[in-house]
Amino acid sequence: MPQLLRFLDSLSPDYLAVTSSAKSDWLRGTADFIAEVTSTTTLRPLAHLACTAGTESELLAWIDHLLQVGVRGFLAIRGDFPDGETSVPPEHLPHADALVSLLRRVESDNVACLAAGRLGIGVAAYPSGHPESTGPEEDLDVLAAKQRNGADFAITQLFFDPTAYSRLRRRAEHAGITIPIIPGILPITDARRLHTMSRLSGLPVPDHLLARFDGVSDPASARRIGLDITAEHTAAILDQDADGLHFYTFNDQNTTEDLLTALDDRGVSVSSFPPPPPPRRWPPSSETETTTEKETRS
Repeated sequence: MPQLLRFLDSLSPDYLAVTSSAKSDWLRGTADFIAEVTSTTTLRPLAHLACTAGTESELLAWIDHLLQVGVRGFLAIRGDFPDGETSVPPEHLPHADALVSLLRRVESDNVACLAAGRLGIGVAAYPSGHPESTGPEEDLDVLAAKQRNGADFAITQLFFDPTAYSRLRRRAEHAGITIPIIPGILPITDARRLHTMSRLSGLPVPDHLLARFDGVSDPASARRIGLDITAEHTAAILDQDADGLHFYTFNDQNTTEDLLTALDDRGVSVSSFPPPPPPRRWPPSSETETTTEKETRS
């Protein structure tokens, strides 16, 4: 893991998303890992926070703990229902928009701790529709509610069709949704990874993608085909003026590096993205100020 963190740190990403689950005792392991990240790298952790991880009071305790270990960004999601259930447990927040509101409330209650800064809050978006949604209109209504409650940006769930992203962007713009929508990219390494994407997204695997692996039994060849597919899709998404890229790395440095190489072969490099603007100085200085005036105010 230290080697992976050093590699990711060298890419200077906007954030490092850190997931959590019941298997890791929800946020206990996440918080410990984030503490290590913030003390050993320049990476900015984005902590996943799910409504299903605990009651509101339990979430408040976790949020406070995560703030203490340096977290300033959260990905607010509802999370999967517990096995055998069709809704979140009692006394849990029902949807991600409520979790966004809770985070903004915590932010306003901790102005001094945060040095009057804002938390960065991301949410989920669904280019091909949420599995439980009645249709695109409901998906947009939900995303708009998250924006109204204070979400700063959205990261998409996995999708197979690059044009689904452009459709979502276009529909979102018409609905008054202005937050950046960042496409989620999971590197494909074989047909099995396609089925993993299908399970995670709730979408069927397109036949034309599976056909690319027909007659391929060599793992190296399958990996090359899968990464070519991923690079093709990523390049197509970038051609639609994507608001960045979110790579699902699965803690796999080799595959992440191989995908970046495949993208580079297509003329796409993460280093080609424009750097963020420098921090603004406050108060702004005038170019006409004299050295004496500056020294007087200091």
